Amino acid sequence: MSKPRLVLFDASALVHRAFHAFAHGRQLMVSKTGEVTSAVFGFANILLKVLSDLKPDCYAIAFDRKGPTFRHEMAEEYKAHRPPTPPELIAQMGRVRQLVDAFDMPVFEQQGFEADDLLGTLARRAAKAGAEVVIVTGDADAMQLVDDEV
Repeated sequence: MSKPRLVLFDASALVHRAFHAFAHGRQLMVSKTGEVTSAVFGFANILLKVLSDLKPDCYAIAFDRKGPTFRHEMAEEYKAHRPPTPPELIAQMGRVRQLVDAFDMPVFEQQGFEADDLLGTLARRAAKAGAEVVIVTGDADAMQLVDDEV
């Protein structure tokens, strides 16, 4: 019997990646009502492609919460030089949440932690319980989680 496959999505990283993929050198996608939808479209494509290709037994998604994390408390300069999130991207997060709700995906988020922190914990626990774990993210920091089970 094969191991169950768990796919974990880093929503925050994937939405950022999708937004910037469309923002650089391309026209932003806009609905008939004038709502920018590029990040939602890109995120939906990633989600559908991964679910179709990997056919997971279960999946979950994690979001960053607004506000400081434990890393900010450890190092005041953490992400201090990062530019602010573009308003066109912030405006699309509600639609991304609607999409995730439509898929009835389990959502993980916790104040003081980033999505990748939560996914790392979930990945380790699931692997220890005998699952094959795939993390879908655009965050290179997740590479530290890669091993035989993740």
